[in-house]
Amino acid sequence: MTWQLALAVAAALFGAFIVWRVRPSLGPRKVGKARRQAIAEAKARMAAATSPADRTAALCDAGDAHASSVGGLTSALGYYLRAMRSDPTSTEPISRAARGLARRPRTVESLLWRRLGSASWEGANRAAAVTALTELERVYAGPLRNRLRANAVANALAALGQPLVREKRASLKPGATKTTPQA
Repeated sequence: MTWQLALAVAAALFGAFIVWRVRPSLGPRKVGKARRQAIAEAKARMAAATSPADRTAALCDAGDAHASSVGGLTSALGYYLRAMRSDPTSTEPISRAARGLARRPRTVESLLWRRLGSASWEGANRAAAVTALTELERVYAGPLRNRLRANAVANALAALGQPLVREKRASLKPGATKTTPQA
């Protein structure tokens, strides 16, 4: 009887996990309506855009709206990629994608490496490459905590003539006092 009880508990836990993963958004209906309206407005602006800058801004707005919705990560990623392809010299979609997808550092890392690998780092694309490298260094120095990759990206920035200025972090915890060794 013990293996049957263990099987029943495992099945119940698995069922609870599945229900949790496919749960609907439990937020207020007004927020969902506002997001849907923002997405519709951004799509209308995309269709009416006459310049790459206008289209890029509309695509970024759609990406931001999808990034803040439940289950909209893939759509947001697609809109940000389209914005980067629409105007490859613009730094706006890179910084907005890094902010919009900040809760998913692996996704930001993948997106930024795609951007760096798809376009030249010279000429008009130089500012976008520098922005992508700067955001990538922030991801490696922050959420992903990979000092080796952060240093490699900082070296790439230095090679482009854009040395990275890192903020000094306090080494002491709040309320701690610095002690000096006794001789």
